[in-house]
Formats: sequence, C-alpha cells, structure tokens
Amino acid sequence: MSNGARHGIGAVVGVIATAILTFCLTMGTYKMSMVQRYYSATFRNYHGGQLWTGVALLLVAAVVLGLVMGSRVSPLASLIPGVLYSAVGLLWVADASWAAQNTAKKSFPDSLTFGYLNLAMFGIFLVLGIALLVASVPPSRWRARTAGAAAPRFAGPPPAPMGPPAGAPGAPGAPAPLGAPQPPAQDAPWGRPPQYGQQPAAQPPAQPQYGAPAQPSLPPASSSGPASPPARPVAGAVPFEDEAPKPSAKGGGSGDGVGEWTQMYGGDDLSGNR
Repeated sequence: MSNGARHGIGAVVGVIATAILTFCLTMGTYKMSMVQRYYSATFRNYHGGQLWTGVALLLVAAVVLGLVMGSRVSPLASLIPGVLYSAVGLLWVADASWAAQNTAKKSFPDSLTFGYLNLAMFGIFLVLGIALLVASVPPSRWRARTAGAAAPRFAGPPPAPMGPPAGAPGAPGAPAPLGAPQPPAQDAPWGRPPQYGQQPAAQPPAQPQYGAPAQPSLPPASSSGPASPPARPVAGAVPFEDEAPKPSAKGGGSGDGVGEWTQMYGGDDLSGNR
C-alpha cells in the first residue's frame, strides 16, 4: 500500500472515530451521572441497566482511543479528533458562557447535551484532544513502510562464522607457519604420525621386568642428523691393551712346561707333564 492511500484511509478512520468517541463519551457520561444522582438521593448503590450501559459505552470509547493512537495506523486517524477536541476544550477555557450558549444546541437529545456539558466544563475534551495530538507527532507514523522493514527476511544467507576462515593462519587445525614457535607436544595414539609442524611425542623409557638385566641407556640422538651406527670390532684387534695373548697348552707359559690350568688350580697337567 502506498503512503498516500494509507493516509487517505487514516482520514476516513479519523472522521468515523470522532463520531464514535463523541457518542460513547457523552452518552456514557450521562448514564454514569444518573447512577450518581440515584446514590446521592437514596444513599444506596445501584447496579441496574443504567450503570452497565454507561460502563460499556466508556469501555468502547477507550478501545477506539487505543486503536487510533497506535503506531500501525495513519496519524490522521488521531489528528482529526485531536484537533476537534482541543479546539472545544480551549473554547470552554477562554469563554465558558459563549461556549454553553452556542455549542450546546437544542436539536440534540437531552442525554447527549447533558453529557457534553459535563465533559466540557470539567476539561475532559481538552485532555483527550492534547493526548491525540501528541500521538500524531512521531515521524515514524508519517513515513511509508517498506516490505523489507516491516518484517525480517527469511531464507537469507546464514551469518558469517566467528573467527578466521578455515585454513588461515591461526585457525583451529591449520598448520603453524615455518619459524613460528611450536605448541607443546601432546600424547597421540600409537601408530598415528605427527601432524605437519609438530614434533613427535616423547615416549617414556621402557621399564625392565622383575629379574631381567637392566638395559644400558643410550644417549639421545642428535637433531642435526641421523644417528651413526655403532662401530664394529676389527678382526685381530686386542680388546684391551693390558691383556696379552694366552700361551698355548704346550711349550709356553711361565711354569717350565706347566700349563695355565696347573698353575692356577694345581694338579696334573692336561698335556701329560707331571
């Protein structure tokens, strides 16, 4: 709906609302005044048809006021009755005698005339008129409403995720750049290779079983290059410098032909020498 059409409908609603408000307020006030007169004359409460009719009319007037002052309706719906009621209220404040003689016509029923006089003399029309004028001032009621601003758009793109995009430096799961400090290694499941940019997790040393000889600990491998294999013994080399070759069982040794076994333990020589 265009903005002009909306204001045109608001003007029509304002004229109709002015008529409904004037009738409900004046007739409802007259019915309530009749209940008040009965109480003043008899000092007893009255709960008959006059009371409930007056209450219903006043409630209808309150509902119409709330509708024309709403933000969804054109401001003309509240501006037209606001201007009329404000003018009547100011007229009664400026010259009440002239207003009573010229605005309370004899052509209206006595119930409506009596209710109108009560509302005007007590300033009710002035209060209602100023309230309706204030409700017509906000600029949001005068601007046209677009389809996009009236309701949120559905089936739109999802919101962008928080944080850097996937694969960017600093994103979760992205490899660390070369030269950057590496995070502390974590124990990974057995058989899973370390990820790029991470050092393999250090394995705990194997604990020897009860009764088994302890294995000598090897120095850690240097990170500068692959570890060199252990040197193999050369054939014919003497394991220790202070160890000399053992003499043979015959014709050698320090005991005049006595073998090494005889020198150490005594007894007969295995070679037959006695």
